[in-house]
Amino acid sequence: MQNNEKVSAVVSDLRIIMESTKDSNVSKFLSRTEERGDLLTFFRSLSTYAEWYEHRRHTFLHFKAKYPDIVTLPEGLLGDFIILRNPKVSGFELMIVWKIHLDEEGITTPVLDLLPKVPEQVLEQKMRSVESIPGNFRSALRLFGIEAAIENLIKVLGSEE
Repeated sequence: MQNNEKVSAVVSDLRIIMESTKDSNVSKFLSRTEERGDLLTFFRSLSTYAEWYEHRRHTFLHFKAKYPDIVTLPEGLLGDFIILRNPKVSGFELMIVWKIHLDEEGITTPVLDLLPKVPEQVLEQKMRSVESIPGNFRSALRLFGIEAAIENLIKVLGSEE
């Protein structure tokens, strides 16, 4: 469209094809973007999503390199979780799940949670302290940020006997 002052374009039909959209939130966002034809929101949101994705990958790589005896990446660098194991305590694991949520409006939010896997004998002895680990981790996330919260968790786990 063109008038005396401005030239503008209107998207009337939009199809977005991506190689893999195993994340249902991304699929919903893509559908919504196609309906609206809003390319500006699409590129902004996709850029932010990619930045968070790369930040997660870089963070996982950093901790795997720094603490190779404690940190494992079962799904590799492209996975959405890492597992922390204390080599001295058999069967005790902490899984940090780091999802990247992209809603239909294009807002990208990192979502982290901690899932403990505790052997029964440890669970019986230290039930109260084990139950508080996920809540304490979420508090640390809010107070210190993602990297510092993970770093502190690894240090505590590595020092436990």
